[in-house]
Amino acid sequence: YPDGRSFDSAQDDSALRRQMEWESPWGLGFPGWHIECSAMSVKALGETFDIHTGGIDHINVHHTNEIIQSEAASGKRFVNYWVHHAFLLVDGAKMSKSLGNTYTVTDIATNGFDPLTLRYLFLETHYRQEMNFTWEAIRAAQVSLERLTQEIAGWDKPKVGCAVFEEKFLASINDDLNMPKALAIMWDLVRSDYPTSAKAESLIKFDKILGLDLMGFASRARAGFNAKDQEIPNEILKLVQERKVFRKNKQFSEADRIRTKIREMGYDIQDRDYGKTAIGKLRS
Repeated sequence: YPDGRSFDSAQDDSALRRQMEWESPWGLGFPGWHIECSAMSVKALGETFDIHTGGIDHINVHHTNEIIQSEAASGKRFVNYWVHHAFLLVDGAKMSKSLGNTYTVTDIATNGFDPLTLRYLFLETHYRQEMNFTWEAIRAAQVSLERLTQEIAGWDKPKVGCAVFEEKFLASINDDLNMPKALAIMWDLVRSDYPTSAKAESLIKFDKILGLDLMGFASRARAGFNAKDQEIPNEILKLVQERKVFRKNKQFSEADRIRTKIREMGYDIQDRDYGKTAIGKLRS
């Protein structure tokens, strides 16, 4: 250290916690997080791989060190494409444990949202732009995803495809991963006058990139929410009515709590236009 202390000094608390140390010509050494990342990347992906992601705060130091040490060791290009995302805000503030505004995917599910709704929300913002997470935003994403499900639930089996929309979609992906534009093109396809069989074929291709399990949602909608012969227990119907009251009074947290309870009982609901609610039994 600049102040004269040695690495193995008892004053150095971190030295007591380290498990990997080696003698070197320069003194006692240990791996830092830069070399750890290079080692894991090379072991799992090889000396050169296509995409490396990370936050914008890693550009100047961490990723620069990864490039230098990896390429010095192999003599090869380390990464072909770097994707650095902007920060994620929560209710307009930086996400941190001290503020108590950190959420996990489990928290999303506990509040009654399908985790894929969170993915849809992320796709609405370009990775280079800051995104502000709010419960209102994910609720809006849920509405959009449910509307999409309803749109495609009655489509014919996939056949042929819509080449024009597929070309536009691919162009948006190749335009620096412009996912918001890709979503807009997807919606243009859904609302177009092409045969539903052709739209279904293209949507399957889109979803290989979007990862929203759209046809799975549509299949579940056909099997669960359109079945007229299902007998819904009175207890479930009562909970649905209670939830409607909460939603009418804009008590959304209570409404989401009831929806979670309904799911735990083996059923799910979809909010449709004009205040209607569809109920279906979840498949195991």
